[in-house]
Amino acid sequence: MSVLNEKKYLFILGNNPELSVAEIGAVLNLEKIEKKDFSPPLFMVEKNIDYENLIKKLGGTIKIAEKLGENLNKDELIETIVEDLKNRTGKIHFGLSDYSFKDKENLYRLKTIGLSVKKTLKQTGLSVRFAFNNEQILSSVSVEKNDLIKKGGEYIYFSTNSGFALAKTTAVQPFENFGERDFGRPGRDSLSGMLPPKLALMMLNLAKISPSDTILDPFCGSGTILTEALVLGVENVIGTDNSERATKDTKQNVDWLKNLPTFNFQLSTFNSFVSPVENLSEHLKKNSVDKIVTEPYLGKPLKGNEPRGILINQANDLKELYLRAFSEFAKILKPGGVVIFIIPCFKQTGEWIRINMENELEKIGFKSELLITIGDKKYSSLLYSRADQHVGRDIWKFKLEK
Repeated sequence: MSVLNEKKYLFILGNNPELSVAEIGAVLNLEKIEKKDFSPPLFMVEKNIDYENLIKKLGGTIKIAEKLGENLNKDELIETIVEDLKNRTGKIHFGLSDYSFKDKENLYRLKTIGLSVKKTLKQTGLSVRFAFNNEQILSSVSVEKNDLIKKGGEYIYFSTNSGFALAKTTAVQPFENFGERDFGRPGRDSLSGMLPPKLALMMLNLAKISPSDTILDPFCGSGTILTEALVLGVENVIGTDNSERATKDTKQNVDWLKNLPTFNFQLSTFNSFVSPVENLSEHLKKNSVDKIVTEPYLGKPLKGNEPRGILINQANDLKELYLRAFSEFAKILKPGGVVIFIIPCFKQTGEWIRINMENELEKIGFKSELLITIGDKKYSSLLYSRADQHVGRDIWKFKLEK
């Protein structure tokens, strides 16, 4: 049995764990991730963190938990939870999540552990409620709606070769705020597609933005990246698009965000105007932008049955557009400026058709930078995709070197 003295934190990651880890690494300045600390969906960090504020800034983390012990047998697991809860006042609410592999035996074990904790605490005269939903993992919604963090705790455990590791949830992703910023915003264009706010936030964090940066999204759409930048405290944001409706939607969404009770940041400069990406330097001064974070036009919507030749032609057309865009980026970015850019890839018979343009970008002055190193594996790009999607998003980081 080992009860920890130093603080270690578990990050419970979302559906794209490598991307989530890269985001955490960028925010916490972790250049390399040890393989032993990364076992999706879990990632362990030994570092002092402000988890209450950090969880609000991360798009790819579902929960943050403080590690309580490791190498525990089942009885020691129960004992550690009881010790953590026994001095609380008022009615205790607690729940359990087992991040070992899912099966009926592990669910049954979870139930028996929870009932044992409840029985032991009740024997000391405490009023106790065990939040059990017949599920092996409690969702963030369940943790929040049962008020577990304030009234007791959600205890996370998982099996290792030498016993159980145990942690206690300290913060959950503010799902209601994300939902409001996604579905509550007035300017929406579902036909042209919308970037999820969580992905926008991850991209901004990969850029390592600071409040003093001037951020540009040259394919701003309805302004998701810009509004998420404002949530992070960026004071100077610029949005451009070749669609007048897009710029109007962006302005509408920024005004809406500023009036939300949950928004309390200072906005110094916001500018949104219509411009093709090829004409950016006609509107923006040389060396005036610190960072560009954008999802460009990804091509025509796909049904999934397109011939390979059609997909290759679309990829080539998009490549030309993107190279023209980067030629303009080189004129308006400050030296050393960063671009976080999504390059689409197209699924065809289970394989991805990708757009390769690193060599051409180097000639313009841009060099790709690693997003994260996990063990011995280096990631220069990270794929954001779901199994049912025909178009994936490869996320890249480029730096202007000249």
